[in-house]
Amino acid sequence: MEDKKKCNPLFINIMLATVTFVVCFSIGEFVLRQFYSNKLFVYQEERALLYRFDEQLGWFPRSNSTAIFNGSRPVSVSHNSRGFRDVEYTKNNKPGILFIGDSFVWGYDVEQPERFTEKLRTKLAGWNVNNLGVSGYGTDQEYLLLRQQFDFYVPRIVFLVFCTDNDDNDNLSNAISNGAYYKPYFKVRNHTLELQGVPVPKSLTYFARQHPVVAQSYVVRLMVKAISPKVVRDENEFPPSAAILNEMNEFVSAKGSKLVVGLVERQPYLENFMNSQNIPYVQLTGAERYNTNWYHWTPQGHTVVGNKIYEFLSKSGLLKSE
Repeated sequence: MEDKKKCNPLFINIMLATVTFVVCFSIGEFVLRQFYSNKLFVYQEERALLYRFDEQLGWFPRSNSTAIFNGSRPVSVSHNSRGFRDVEYTKNNKPGILFIGDSFVWGYDVEQPERFTEKLRTKLAGWNVNNLGVSGYGTDQEYLLLRQQFDFYVPRIVFLVFCTDNDDNDNLSNAISNGAYYKPYFKVRNHTLELQGVPVPKSLTYFARQHPVVAQSYVVRLMVKAISPKVVRDENEFPPSAAILNEMNEFVSAKGSKLVVGLVERQPYLENFMNSQNIPYVQLTGAERYNTNWYHWTPQGHTVVGNKIYEFLSKSGLLKSE
């Protein structure tokens, strides 16, 4: 009878292991939430909510998606069948101007009709004006995107908006927002661009979108971060922005088109480079910005930008018919 009352040693060990695991897991969860919540934060902005993972570009808008996004204010967002926040493209005999850039082009904090590209579409009725802006992109991703999309749109002008606030920094790294999103990037070796970081790995942000329940645990988040690639950023290295612009210009020229650059703010070293390479550029400084969320252009700011671009293109002769 006494032997029957004895507990199974295996059962005891399992119970002890389970209790130990639960206690350790709970302590770990408490410590991580109290002291490391910032490092394990899961982003819930436009890239997480409206975009999908892309192993060549890092992230890309979901095609035919519609949502309300809250930045400084709620705005409605619709992406067309090609994934861009733009009108549907229809092939015709009009010459085209293709705008590429980051959230300033995509239209963070403004409704689609308030963007400078829509205002330009009214002024340039004889042109196809298309907006291929993708929020968060560096110049490296914009160049890769251009190579993917050029032959579909076949524009006469490619207009790159260079965000002087952060593009240089983004172009130096394989990630943005402290590893929230991984991205491709270029290294300059022997005066040649070498693509790095492709295929792009998935980050904690994407894991959390795929597994929202499991990702509530900060211990799980730590485990995902632990196996994620190291964020690469050499602060002592000079940004490859000029080299990317140079190769972009060569690519566009070889296609029989013209590259034009708009600078959100002054950038002397890039201005000197573009002058030396005869790349036309226009200063977009002075456009009104919000005081929150990365200081994007207000609707009035977009109006100013649209007017500056139109005036520059008109005076440069780039809008003349061939």
